[in-house]
Amino acid sequence: MKHTILVFLFCVGLLHSRAADEPLIPVALNAVLPQIHVGMTILQVEAVLAPAYPKVKGQMGVWSGQTGYIDYKLDERHTLSVSSITRNGKEVVHDEILLYLYDWPSKRRLDLKVFEWEKLADKKSPQK
Repeated sequence: MKHTILVFLFCVGLLHSRAADEPLIPVALNAVLPQIHVGMTILQVEAVLAPAYPKVKGQMGVWSGQTGYIDYKLDERHTLSVSSITRNGKEVVHDEILLYLYDWPSKRRLDLKVFEWEKLADKKSPQK
């Protein structure tokens, strides 16, 4: 019994150290993320993700009123949630893109938000 517990603890330690060496965003996902943009439909986002994750399927996640998230199950480990809005009866990627990458085994969520500071600076410039 003691030997079994030690082996179990050793395996848990290996898994934990392996996770620390991995990138926060899987390489395959990181390669396609820049292609996701405002106004894309669920099918369009699936098409962007499909080369890296052939079995990807989008489905409604948490939703309130006209806004919410479309969840894309990438694989057994990861789910990507993309902020979305209903426009003309279709769910499309929200103007203010917010992405959540869930890593289920490690119980982590990575929040990714597009922030263009030049656009913010333009809004704050004094009006003449």
